[in-house]
Amino acid sequence: MKREHDAQWLVVICSIYFYGWWDTRYVPLLIGNAIGNFYLGQKISETKSKALLIAGLIYNVGLLGYFKYANFFIENWNAVIGSQYSLLQLVLPLGISFFTFQVIAYLVDCYKGYVNDFNLGRFSFSISFYPHLIAGPILHYSDVMPQLRGRIAFDARQFSQGLFLFAAGLFKKSVIADRIAEHVAPLFAADTVLQFFESWVAAVGYGLQIYFDFSGYSDMAIGIGLMFGIILPQNFNSPYQAVNIADFWKRWHMSLSRFLRDYVYIPLGGNRNGFAKGLLAAAATMIVGGFWHGAAWTFVLWGILHGIFIGVHRVWTKADIRMYEPVAITITFLSVTAAWVVFRAESVGQAISIWKGMIGVNGFAVPNVAAGICQSCIQTNIITGMEFVQGSILLSICMAYVNAQKEAQLLEPNFKNLAYFTSLFFTSIWMSGSHESFIYWQF
Repeated sequence: MKREHDAQWLVVICSIYFYGWWDTRYVPLLIGNAIGNFYLGQKISETKSKALLIAGLIYNVGLLGYFKYANFFIENWNAVIGSQYSLLQLVLPLGISFFTFQVIAYLVDCYKGYVNDFNLGRFSFSISFYPHLIAGPILHYSDVMPQLRGRIAFDARQFSQGLFLFAAGLFKKSVIADRIAEHVAPLFAADTVLQFFESWVAAVGYGLQIYFDFSGYSDMAIGIGLMFGIILPQNFNSPYQAVNIADFWKRWHMSLSRFLRDYVYIPLGGNRNGFAKGLLAAAATMIVGGFWHGAAWTFVLWGILHGIFIGVHRVWTKADIRMYEPVAITITFLSVTAAWVVFRAESVGQAISIWKGMIGVNGFAVPNVAAGICQSCIQTNIITGMEFVQGSILLSICMAYVNAQKEAQLLEPNFKNLAYFTSLFFTSIWMSGSHESFIYWQF
């Protein structure tokens, strides 16, 4: 066991080095936060002290609030009362929202008696493990700690699955998300008013970009975990096939949805206190989820919109109204797409302008961008010089990816799956252009 213990500490040290490569100033914050919360959780478990739990929650939420929301509140306070308080010179620590939610879940689970294994090495591993440290998935105690108690042996089949998922995630990010971003970003940065077709390309394009970007990151994180012999929780399950908004949140950023359900919605009463209070609890939960994403009114409005969607869905369900499934999927997708506009927009005013464009208020002129993202990709810098050859390869790799996804749980270390991995990986390198940061790094 000592060898496994030493290996875990080696991974922790390497993960801290990985975190410090971005900015060494916040390495002490990561280490101190992990150690402090570990011993606090142990004390909470021993004493079942609600006061200690509340103190721990206030500390962690306060720490997140200081770094992420202090300037937001100062700006709004200045706007309301006309003061001129200076903004703080803060740099948001990378991944703070993710590891803060993880330690909050740990403290609550300690209070409820769900945690019975207090080992600093295993806890530090679960917090700092570098694949999920920056942008999730958000882990619970039960996700990783039990796996670390036993010996983690090399498994060729699991390693093969990890390689495939990593390559698939890299392909999603480098080939699809970043190329879409090249065409979506100018639309959201435009000073001019977007008309009908431009607005829809911006909205649908960003919905595709954020999906392939974040699900790509999650695939890469889970894939690296598998290569280490660690199973991280699934974070996406075809969210744009959801038949209603509740189904969407069971499929999109699943680890965040689980956290919000267990540590916000249920403590607020869930659906135990009647239909009306359940609606309020759901709306409040979605607003918290929106505000968690960023310190801006656009994120708050995004959360409010999803709260309204949840409320409409519950009223619809209570009325026992049935809908043809393809219609339900379409309505859900359009609702989510409309909400993505304010999530991406630089301001609420810009989001309103794009919404107006989507319903035709701003006009119906057909610009070049309205040919659609796929067509513009063929005509611009995603394919240069060898349009037909590289375009054919992209189509072939996409088809291989779709077919391979069906076998994702059955991958074996054989030549066929090696070919899948090699094709996805080298196509990602070959066809990548300018690299955009992962969207969820900023959260």
